[in-house]
Amino acid sequence: MKLFKGHKSELRRGRMRRLDYINEAAFSRVWSVRFSRRQALALGAVAIAAVAALVYMIMAFTPLRRLLPGALPGDMRGRYIEATLRLDSLSRAVRATDAYMANVQAIMEGSVDPDSAKAAQRPLTELTDTLMSASDAERAFVQAFESSQRYNLSVLAPIAAEAMAFYSPAPGAESTPASDGKSVSLQGARSQGVDAVYRGSVVSATADSRGLWTIVIQHPNEFISVYSGLAECFTARGAAAATGSRIGLAPADGAPVTFELWHKGNALNPADYVAF
Repeated sequence: MKLFKGHKSELRRGRMRRLDYINEAAFSRVWSVRFSRRQALALGAVAIAAVAALVYMIMAFTPLRRLLPGALPGDMRGRYIEATLRLDSLSRAVRATDAYMANVQAIMEGSVDPDSAKAAQRPLTELTDTLMSASDAERAFVQAFESSQRYNLSVLAPIAAEAMAFYSPAPGAESTPASDGKSVSLQGARSQGVDAVYRGSVVSATADSRGLWTIVIQHPNEFISVYSGLAECFTARGAAAATGSRIGLAPADGAPVTFELWHKGNALNPADYVAF
């Protein structure tokens, strides 16, 4: 393919360009196109627009849109975080199992005295403070605290919440803990959106005499979240709620929404489990 200019007189008069496709074997012209500089620029702009439209259609209406930052739905993001935390826990368990099997193999081969195995045991959660050892008063306090909390069901909540990533019920809102530490008041913009902190099932969605809604959601591991003072309710009893899904709106006058978190009938401090 070669590009030839027309006659000088034609170039001076029309400033046209001609694109010829020539068969060099027979030295004959197969086809020819003449165009001006303005036509070439317009054709290039049309080609760029067509490519941009094609890329937009692919990214907007195909599964490739999930590769864009922020395109993952709230529930999928929560599942990814939960899977990452579970993977970290499994990695620690695998390392502990490998160490245990290595000790058993060493005992079977006779390279380790079996009587020394018990003395060599060390809890995986033990932390060594190389700066200062605990005093007698500190050890007495720890022992008294563990004894008082041994049968308290509230200490089981952090264990049950392991590998659960709670979503903020009102992103961007100002959170104020209650004096008793059993609820949080969320003050946001007018008609602030309220979202589910974790996936679960709606067990109650009722309105009081003022028309304000209270939504109760049952989550895995016997957690329950309560959202009170909503002006609008977008769900119903028995509906499934995804992590981060919109379940209602705060009042238009900017009145706060109360959030509570419960575990096995015990009221928890939401600030210990949810990043507001």
